Amino acid sequence: MTLGAPERMERLQSGADGTLLAVSSTGALWRFASDGWRRLGAGLDPASPVAAGHGRVVGRGRQGGLWVLESGRVRHAHATLAPHAGLLVLALGVIAVAAGRDGRHHVVRLEPGAGGWRETARSTAAVLPDARPVRFDPSGTSNDDNGHIAVLGGPDATRYRHGVLGDGIEATSLLLLERHGLEPLARLELPAPFVFEDIAPRPVAWQGQRGLLTVRSGPEGAQLAVVASPHGRDEPLALAALGPPLGAQRWLAPTTDGVRLLAVHTPHIGGVLNRYRPEGDRLIGEVVAHGVTNHAIGDRDLDVSAWVGPNWVVPARGRRALRVFDLDSATGPSRDLPLDQPAMALQRCRRDGQTGVAVLLQDGSVAWVAIA
Repeated sequence: MTLGAPERMERLQSGADGTLLAVSSTGALWRFASDGWRRLGAGLDPASPVAAGHGRVVGRGRQGGLWVLESGRVRHAHATLAPHAGLLVLALGVIAVAAGRDGRHHVVRLEPGAGGWRETARSTAAVLPDARPVRFDPSGTSNDDNGHIAVLGGPDATRYRHGVLGDGIEATSLLLLERHGLEPLARLELPAPFVFEDIAPRPVAWQGQRGLLTVRSGPEGAQLAVVASPHGRDEPLALAALGPPLGAQRWLAPTTDGVRLLAVHTPHIGGVLNRYRPEGDRLIGEVVAHGVTNHAIGDRDLDVSAWVGPNWVVPARGRRALRVFDLDSATGPSRDLPLDQPAMALQRCRRDGQTGVAVLLQDGSVAWVAIA
């Protein structure tokens, strides 16, 4: 079912209230609800992600500063935010990635005040220019609500030359930063020649605590990895488990609902879905299906898919159909849903009381598919 679009859309995001947000090619922010599309503001950089939470929608403005929509009003902060980097909305501030005068990039915290939004903290360690910070609590039992900031750092352009994630810069470390002052709490350094071939680690349940699902790459190619702190927040981060490597210059795209560990092996050339289970310090993969893809070469959206309960929705190869996997069933995909055009992005959202998936199509229009 088409939702149309008042403009060509470039980006989709689920709002905190379950509604659908979209950024157009002109930089306007739109919301889709039961009464149709409503324009909320303008002036966004459409090439950069937006984030929502705590009554705010935030993004990178066209001039490079922080863009904040709150209580129907748009405000700006004169920061130099990195294009393509992620943002994280906290109750009392926003976490972003900004360029420094030395050309390196750092995590920054911005907070509102009488004179507008301003920077209140900056990490000393350099991070990826397109890093996507996430909230993470190593000692949490079910979520990361009390967590700090996990982000990929140690950017390096020479250690591992592959360049399928938008540039040739890869991370060599994973950092945990205190969420207020951004002081380092923990750091995992990978020895050469290994890198984290990733931009956004994914929080998951791990052995009664929390872990981060990511990708380690080296001479034998990519392998799924879980990073965790064996004894909670005050202990060092460590590689808790690794899957087998795929082979030289081969990559995999992880996906998770926070519990299940999956990855699409070689999403650009074949697209083999594997489901993993932990076995000591190993991740054992089992092939579930062939012919799916959740990533395009050069794209910084590393997981074009959506979770709806136990159903995982992902484009089939060619992106002209969505494949729905019921992962509580042993029978494989439940059905294929054809599309009029290739799918560029997916977001879980509700429409008329029913949960489904919004699909950004190649022409910039938006479709909606119900998922039973």
